[in-house]
Amino acid sequence: MSGFADALKQIAARVPESQVLMIMGTDGIPIEKLVLKQDPNMEAVAAEYTTLLRASVTAAADTGLGALNELAVVTEKMTTLLVGITPDYFLFAALEPGALAGRARFAMRMASLGLEKEFV
Repeated sequence: MSGFADALKQIAARVPESQVLMIMGTDGIPIEKLVLKQDPNMEAVAAEYTTLLRASVTAAADTGLGALNELAVVTEKMTTLLVGITPDYFLFAALEPGALAGRARFAMRMASLGLEKEFV
């Protein structure tokens, strides 16, 4: 099992509301994923949110706010968190409605710090 898979399993253990966890590039291609609740549209959702992420990264840089560290999108059917690992890679989490987003953000941030060395 890779360090990537281990990191996703650790997040899932801390965040029981996780549906899908992925390590992705800003190009929208998943490097590693852990599917906890099957949804055939989840990769498409992740790819669409990657577009939103790229636009947000550009907006943050263009306005002088610096690097974008995380992005949260909350809809009535899902909470999505994107947490940066490096400028080119990030963690993606699709969570059930009502998930404790703070706990998920913390678990993902800790995982991203551990994964950062894998991309250097």
